[in-house]
Amino acid sequence: MALHELGYRHWEGRHRGIWRRRWTISAHGLKAVLANRWMRYVLTGAWGLALLQAAVLFCIGQLLVADSLIVQWSANLDGLLRTFIGSLTLWLEQHPEISVRTTQNLVFYNFSLLYLTLALLAITLAIPHLITRDLSSNAIIIYASKAVNRLDYLTGKLGILLGLLTLVWLGPLLAAWLVGNLLAPNWHFFWHARIPLLNSLLFVGGGMVFLSLLGLAASAVSSKEKAAVGFWLLLWLLGNAFVPPGQRQEPWLQHLSFHHNLKQIAEAIYQPKTELERARDNIPVLGDILRRPMHRHLRDWRAPRTRPAGMALGILAVGSGIYLLRRTRTE
Repeated sequence: MALHELGYRHWEGRHRGIWRRRWTISAHGLKAVLANRWMRYVLTGAWGLALLQAAVLFCIGQLLVADSLIVQWSANLDGLLRTFIGSLTLWLEQHPEISVRTTQNLVFYNFSLLYLTLALLAITLAIPHLITRDLSSNAIIIYASKAVNRLDYLTGKLGILLGLLTLVWLGPLLAAWLVGNLLAPNWHFFWHARIPLLNSLLFVGGGMVFLSLLGLAASAVSSKEKAAVGFWLLLWLLGNAFVPPGQRQEPWLQHLSFHHNLKQIAEAIYQPKTELERARDNIPVLGDILRRPMHRHLRDWRAPRTRPAGMALGILAVGSGIYLLRRTRTE
C-alpha cells in the first residue's frame, strides 16, 4: 500500500484569483517600507501638513461667521489689513460660487506642491524595498517559479508606491478637503469646492502614476541599494539644477527636471495666475497690500509650458516602463 494517495482529488480550497498574488506583493512591500523609522517621520509630516491645510480652510470659512474669533480679531488690526479681511468676507458672502472656488484652488495648488516634496522623499526611502533587493537575491526567478509573471510582479511593485503615495500625498489632500469643508459654516462649500477637488484628483492621480513608474525604474538600475538611491537623487536633484540656467538662457533645459515639469502641469491644471487675478479684481485692496511687486509678478508670470512638460514626462514614463520590462526578464 502506498504511503501517499496517488489518485486524483478535486481541489476543494478557495480560488483566490490573479489579483490576490498581486495584492500579496504590494501588501508585504508596503509593510516593509512603513517599518522604516524615517518613513514614519515623513508620514507624520504629511498628515501634520493636512491638519494645517484644514485649519487654513477652516479660517476661510469662519470669515462668513459674524461673531467668529477671526472676524473679531480682525477688528483690532491696522486699517489696510482690516479693510482686506472685510472685503474678503464680503466677497465670500456675496459670490460664494466664485470666491470659495478661487480661494480653495489657490490653497490646494500650493499645498499639493508641498506634499509633492514629501512624496519624493518617501520614494527615496522606499527604493531599496522595491526591485533593488530582488535583483541582489535573484528573487525574481523565485517569483517566476511560483506562477507569478512579469505583469503580476510589476503590478504588485507598482502597488507599493501607489499605496505609499496615497498615504503621503493623495490621502492628506482628500482628508484636508473633507475636514475643511465639514467645518465650513454652510454645506454649499462642498459644492463650490468641487473644482479644487477635481483639479487635485487630476494632478495628484497622474503624478502618482508617473512617479511610481519612475521610482520603480530607478530601483531597477542596480542590485546595490546605495547605487539605486543615488541614481534617484541624481535624477531628482541634478534635474532641478538645470532649471535656473534654463530660465536665463535655453528654456528647454528646464524640462530636464521632472520636478519642474510636474510643477508646470500643476500650474496648467490649477491656473493660479488666473485665480490671483480674479481675487485682485474682486478685492481691490489686495493690490494695495501687496503693492507693485504683485502686479509686476502677475504681469511677468509666464504661461505654463504644458506641451513640452507633458512630452518630457511621457517620454520618461514610457522609457521607465520599457526599462522595467527588460530588467525583470528572467532567463
